[in-house]
Amino acid sequence: MAEGPYTMKQKCLPTYVVIDASYSMTPYQDTLNQTLARLHRKLAGSPRVSEFALMSIIAFSSSAQVVIEMTDMEKIPVMPDVVCNGKTDYRAAFDLVRSRIDVDVPALNAQGKAVLRPAMFFLTDGQPTEPGWEAAFRELVDPAWKRHPHVITYGFGSVQSEVLSKVATKAAFYAEPGTRNDEALGQAINSLLNSLVASSRSEEMQIPTVAEGYRTIPVEYMD
Repeated sequence: MAEGPYTMKQKCLPTYVVIDASYSMTPYQDTLNQTLARLHRKLAGSPRVSEFALMSIIAFSSSAQVVIEMTDMEKIPVMPDVVCNGKTDYRAAFDLVRSRIDVDVPALNAQGKAVLRPAMFFLTDGQPTEPGWEAAFRELVDPAWKRHPHVITYGFGSVQSEVLSKVATKAAFYAEPGTRNDEALGQAINSLLNSLVASSRSEEMQIPTVAEGYRTIPVEYMD
C-alpha cells in the first residue's frame, strides 16, 4: 500500500513555557534564570526530545516578551536572562501566546513538519492584577480556533487554586503548603521535562498527571 503524502513528515510539538516574571518573583530571579538554564541544558543534551518538542519561552509581568522564539533548544547557545519586575498581567501572556501560535505553526508547516496541537506550560506565583484575563484565556483556548493549545498550569506563592483551575485545560497543579517558590519552580520544570520526554517517545502529547511537590486541582475549563 502506498504511503500518504504526510507519512514521512517529522512530527513536532510546539511548546510554550510561559513564566511569571513579575515583581513578586524578584527574590527568586537568580533561581528563575538558573532553572531556565537547566531546562536549556537538559533539552540541548537530549536531541530526540528537543527536535520533537520545539520550544518558545515567554516571560510576563506588566507586559509579555518572547525570551526565546520557537526553536530546537539544541540550537540556542545560551539562555538569555529574565529580569523580574512589574505587575502580573495574565492577559498580556495569553494574548502573546495566541499571536505567536499564529506565527509559529505556519512556519513549522512550511518547514515540512507534521505539527501537533501546541502545548502551553504556565508557571505563576501570583494573582492576576489586570482585568480582561478571563476573556483572553477563553479566546486562547476557543475550540473554534483550530490551533488552540493544551494548557498545563503550575501555581505557587500567593496564587489561588481557584484561579489556577480557570487557566488550564488539561491539568492544574498547586504547590504543597510550605513549599518555597524556588523549590516549586524547580519541581514544575522537572514535571514539564518529564512530560516532554514521554511525549517525544510516543510522538504525542503526554499530559502530566502528577507533579512532585504539588497537588492536583480540578480544571474548570476542560477540553
